[in-house]
Amino acid sequence: MKYHSFYMRVLCLILIIGAVLGYNFMQKNDTQAQEITELTDRVSALEEQQQEMLTALEDAAKAQEEAKAAAANASSKETAGDITAADSSNADTSDADNVYKDGTYTGEAQGFGGTIQVQVTLASDEITDIQVTSAPGEDSAYLSPGEGVISSILSAQSTDVDTISGATFSSTGIINAVVDALGKAEN
Repeated sequence: MKYHSFYMRVLCLILIIGAVLGYNFMQKNDTQAQEITELTDRVSALEEQQQEMLTALEDAAKAQEEAKAAAANASSKETAGDITAADSSNADTSDADNVYKDGTYTGEAQGFGGTIQVQVTLASDEITDIQVTSAPGEDSAYLSPGEGVISSILSAQSTDVDTISGATFSSTGIINAVVDALGKAEN
């Protein structure tokens, strides 16, 4: 009987430990299930947000394509109207109305390694071409990237453009040489 009481206490202790461990296990499962539900909800919300962003981007791309098409259509109509107006006009237009005289002009400016010389072609107040004709002191590692500024000038129809990073002196020389050539072309 002495041992009987001891065994009962050990059995009760084992049952209590089992109940505590079982409770902890159930709580852990409930917590994990709740976390899984929250994460699933967040993933669903992010997927919806992503879908909305994709739809908005597609709409913006369509609108941009439509705007380009409309601009091209308007430009072609405007060009056709300009040609018709030019054909119907008997009077010659003169260079006096333009800021610059038509033709090809040279300009010079200081680049990274020396003087850069450019040739600028103008027609109807538009810069139609720019060529670097001489740059004997320039290092091609700087001049080649620096020549990228030419496309910026042609696009902007202005010398008020950013220089090329990594070829700042060469691109500045090209810009200044174009400014010099434009100065010679002024009416």
